[in-house]
Amino acid sequence: MIAVLLAPLALAAAASVAVPPVDNEIEVIGNRLRSWRGKWKLRDGAVTCKTTRSTGDKAIDALGCDAMVECIAPVAPQFTALDEAKLKRAEAEQRANALLEAAKIGECIAARRNDGIAALAAARRAAKADAAANATANATGRAQ
Repeated sequence: MIAVLLAPLALAAAASVAVPPVDNEIEVIGNRLRSWRGKWKLRDGAVTCKTTRSTGDKAIDALGCDAMVECIAPVAPQFTALDEAKLKRAEAEQRANALLEAAKIGECIAARRNDGIAALAAARRAAKADAAANATANATGRAQ
């Protein structure tokens, strides 16, 4: 009877032990991306981005710029129209901010960054796994 009661506890304990440790690569990339800064501009109707404060990791910097370009490009024609309207600076900034808010650019950028962080973390995990497999294969080959 006691064995029957302890069996579910033993299974639960075994299941928790079998779970691999949490990979913190996503957290590390996310934290580094938070320090990234960039600016965008329209150049001949196309959105461009420039990193103004780098994370020190070009792949992470690219996530920030890629998210900006992807999210702002759909509303680039409206920004071009604002620019061509030759409005006073304060009014142009107010309209630009309203456009950014209406188009939910902040939400878009956050979502694209999260997607990019997950993809970069997966690529780095795969590269580490490949490197470990190659090292094991090389070590095994030398041992024979």
